[in-house]
Amino acid sequence: MIRVALLDGALPSAYPDLAAQRRFAKADGAMSACVHALAMATTIHRHAPHVNFVNGIVFPGKLVTSVAVLCDALEWLGEDPPEIVHCSFGLARASLELEMRIRALEKAGSLITASAPARGDPVYPAALEGVVSVQGDARCKPEDISRLDLPGAIFGACVVSPEAPDIRGASIAAAHVCGMLAADWAGGGLETLRAFERRIRYHGCERRTEPTM
Repeated sequence: MIRVALLDGALPSAYPDLAAQRRFAKADGAMSACVHALAMATTIHRHAPHVNFVNGIVFPGKLVTSVAVLCDALEWLGEDPPEIVHCSFGLARASLELEMRIRALEKAGSLITASAPARGDPVYPAALEGVVSVQGDARCKPEDISRLDLPGAIFGACVVSPEAPDIRGASIAAAHVCGMLAADWAGGGLETLRAFERRIRYHGCERRTEPTM
């Protein structure tokens, strides 16, 4: 059984295929993160209904977190590394502590997926070499992938999910990619990426043209 670690808000304790859950951010009473986490999980399940989730709760309720919280969650995952670690966040600044824990998981065989904004400066961990970084691409339908090779993101994907119509953007795009990687899992990261890249429909960045007058 493929395990996907979801670093996000809290999934419901009765969510199907929830194998493990631990809270790292103290709850603040807000529900935004729970809604966000459920949207990520259902989008991943769309592509890979067989996966089990390991839920590291890094958002307190609002969609905010800290390097210390993320490092604690990644350290926990390192005790029993899952096949894929999905990071539904982007930090504006690089962190050596965060990178060290990401590298430890990669060395143990985990693939790391992370969302990246389509505009603005690169974010972390998406900007780290070796991380499967994803931004939204308006050309893509839920089953489509684009190969962008931009400074902030390698891949593009659909920004919406039929399973989660109220959430859209880079997080959903990255969840689509995470689900496809789980569906294509071939026993290791490199083998899985080779299989996954057969799905690519578009090469190069999305080109937007101004309307003619």
